Amino acid sequence: MNRFLIAIFTILLLSACNKHEDPAPTPEPTPTLAQRTVLVYMSGENNLTKDSSSPGISYLEDDYIEMLEGSYSLNSDQHLIAFIDSVGTNNKPHIVEIANGKATNVYQYDSEFYASDPDKLLEVFKWVMNQYPAHEYGLVLWGHATGWAIATDSVANTAAARTETRAYGQDKGWDITGGTEHWMNITQMARALEQLPTKLKYIFADCCCMSCVECAYELRNCAEWFMGSPAEIPGEGAPYHKIVPKLFLTSSTFYKDICDCYYDYFIDAYVSTEYTQYSDFAYLKGYSVPLSAFCLSKMEALAESTRQLMSTFMPKYPEQLDLNKLPFYFGYSSTAVMYDTKAVFQKYAPASDYAKWLTTYNQAVPYQAISRQWMTIYTIIYNRFSTFPTTDDVWGCTSMFFPQANYSTNNYRYNDRIKQLQWYNAVDWPAYGW
Repeated sequence: MNRFLIAIFTILLLSACNKHEDPAPTPEPTPTLAQRTVLVYMSGENNLTKDSSSPGISYLEDDYIEMLEGSYSLNSDQHLIAFIDSVGTNNKPHIVEIANGKATNVYQYDSEFYASDPDKLLEVFKWVMNQYPAHEYGLVLWGHATGWAIATDSVANTAAARTETRAYGQDKGWDITGGTEHWMNITQMARALEQLPTKLKYIFADCCCMSCVECAYELRNCAEWFMGSPAEIPGEGAPYHKIVPKLFLTSSTFYKDICDCYYDYFIDAYVSTEYTQYSDFAYLKGYSVPLSAFCLSKMEALAESTRQLMSTFMPKYPEQLDLNKLPFYFGYSSTAVMYDTKAVFQKYAPASDYAKWLTTYNQAVPYQAISRQWMTIYTIIYNRFSTFPTTDDVWGCTSMFFPQANYSTNNYRYNDRIKQLQWYNAVDWPAYGW
């Protein structure tokens, strides 16, 4: 009897083991996150690029080749991606991955568009984040820029407005039928980047005049760090063959390493035969490009400290500050603007109040690389170099708007257009009647 029961049990057990079972569902693989992905946004449909049919220097092509060289130092945990909009209807906007000295076209647009459209900047970066997910992201702004000096919107509707639109990413529209020139306002850039699912580790502006408190404050919710120059930069821009490895550093002072690489390169370049053979560049010997880095989490504190400091001395309209002999970084139609933030406050603020403000300023701008001269195309700046302060403690390597009566008649209408920036209200310019 026992043997019979054992036999029956064995048959049932074997039957159960041979019964078909649906396999357990395979979980979706977790995307492999790189340590950092960096997007170089190259808005190059302008004089920084030359069509293949036209002779001359192509700064875009030169920097692209430098990126290839610099990419040899990268590893599989580091993604260098470039969006490229250059000149030529046979060379539509595209996205490339740069690694091991080679570039792979990973996305090709089938039609032309304005790289200065903030919606396109957002679209490109979202695509990059999806295809190259990472723990951190960096953005390099490549192209022309004039800081916060903006018009009412990024895509102007009238010819008059188009000629005055400024900020970042000049796109001449040469490859678009009936195209006209457009730029991207910093206000619209910020609104676009704020829609990204992840705050950027940094924004590095390889373009002119971007290191101003107005731009940094506008972008404070987009990234942790913001780096650039308050002044013009040379046409050749950053030395990418040297700076690419720095774009992926993870040290607590990575921003300093990026700026130092840029600064030191031009200190050496301006004493090389590339520049000394031309007498027009003799004044650059011993100088570089002024640079600074903002810690964007400190911008709210800097705005509040600046508001308090201004209340101790700022005159009310129609009175204005005498800015003569103070360093400035931009000039248009013989009008100086974008004065050095620190220099103005050091001259006018009470000493004790200034010292308190300076502590906050140095926290918000922990890196300042001083160059009291730089390469400029503006005669008004070149002619004033000799009047600028020669002591380093005056220079803060960022710019700020200070109203002047003559700005009202300038094409940029600075006194009106500054009102579009959040900094304008944060420091309470309306209290002074401007």
